[in-house]
Amino acid sequence: MMHMEHRLSQNLSQRLMLTQKMQQAIQILQLSGIELEQYLQKELEQNPVLEQLVKEPKPETVQPAAPATADGAPIEDTAFNLDDYATQWTDFRREGTDFSRNPDLAERRDYYQNSITKEESFSAKLLTQLRLAAQDAKTLEIGELIIGEIDNRGYFTGSLDDLAKEAGTTVEDAERVLHMVQRFEPTGVGARDVIECLLLQIDLEYPHEPELKVLVAEHLEALEHRQIPKIAKEMRISVERVEELKELLSKLNPWPGHEYSAEPTQYVTPDVIVEKIDEEIVVYLSDDSLPALRINEDYRKMMGNGRVTREEKAYLRDKVESAKWLIRNVEQRQQTILRIARAIVEVQEEFLERGIEFIKPLTLQEIADKVGVHEATVSRTTRGKYMQTPQGLFEMKFFFSPGLKRDSGENQSSKSVQSIIKKMIDEEDKAKPMSDQKIADMLKKQGLNIARRTVTKYREALGILPTSMRRSYQEA
Repeated sequence: MMHMEHRLSQNLSQRLMLTQKMQQAIQILQLSGIELEQYLQKELEQNPVLEQLVKEPKPETVQPAAPATADGAPIEDTAFNLDDYATQWTDFRREGTDFSRNPDLAERRDYYQNSITKEESFSAKLLTQLRLAAQDAKTLEIGELIIGEIDNRGYFTGSLDDLAKEAGTTVEDAERVLHMVQRFEPTGVGARDVIECLLLQIDLEYPHEPELKVLVAEHLEALEHRQIPKIAKEMRISVERVEELKELLSKLNPWPGHEYSAEPTQYVTPDVIVEKIDEEIVVYLSDDSLPALRINEDYRKMMGNGRVTREEKAYLRDKVESAKWLIRNVEQRQQTILRIARAIVEVQEEFLERGIEFIKPLTLQEIADKVGVHEATVSRTTRGKYMQTPQGLFEMKFFFSPGLKRDSGENQSSKSVQSIIKKMIDEEDKAKPMSDQKIADMLKKQGLNIARRTVTKYREALGILPTSMRRSYQEA
């Protein structure tokens, strides 16, 4: 019979533990430039011993002062190797940890954020036009109900019968007000389907193109399937004329509401800048937006003031130590980004000189070995960081891609192959566009053995239409 009992036992083991300061270092490393700027601004609000310097061309490096004591314990000033903890890293922001939250200022900051004027909404723009156009209260009431049924595409999705009953009017009156709304900006708003939307725009943009109205009203589905000869035969016009009409149609907007309901443009600030100066490639950090921080000397001196109480000294000691760790962690972040960026540039130098067709296959592990850090460090360092190069602005993760074997035994980046495919399609005969198999055969002649399905995958990733949708009859 099995005997069960409770016992106490001790086990001795060694393991790495992430302190709050180490967690802060990991979080700072993962932040993008804009996020880091916001984080430091919050830290400046929270920590009274931190102050911001006016940046000079060569800002002076903050030197740590001699350790001060408040209760006999020295201020912790020992650096640690962040890479030792790479395997334990997680995205601490997702866990809800917020090292910069200041409860005292949160309410005031929220008030400022809520006070910022926002762009007028799509519905508000329509209601403004309605109030100017409505001649009486009843028209205004019906118009408001109609605008309430317009979705973010700009289409009227309601029922005129139901709307007329709700407003206590006739369907004819509801139809009349709908036609009034359809004359508002943006052109095409209030349409009940895509055909009506395009016809509304044609009336305004191309009033002298009756064939374009026929094309939309009667042959839109055939046009979507690129049945150009069939359309030309039924409309009794040439295929070249159908192509001309199609070109005019492409300038219209089938979703007019998206112009106003789209999210605001997000701007990207590069973290690293790569330039060629005097035939030499130079890599440097773009940290102009980051505030330069230092510890206020007055607060540091207060720690040695005999008139300051023990509790006040302990408080100042904690804040000074926190400030020193913050400054050190930001500096460590910047140096890690720069080291990894230089390693990437060293590998991708030919891309910087000649373009995307010459980008080399590269893995996170290769850069990790080159820099002497863990692969996780490279992954988190390149996340959300951007590099300004002579070839344009790229996310740092863009430079990592798997390789494809050439007949010669050399590896070629998948991004380079995609660029070659795009160039082939750009230069093809539009009257006889190449099939994916034809592209695969042409790549094989260049020493790249790629299956047709791989070509299809790359083409779709580039957003390029299939063969039947790329054919143009204008030059046939």
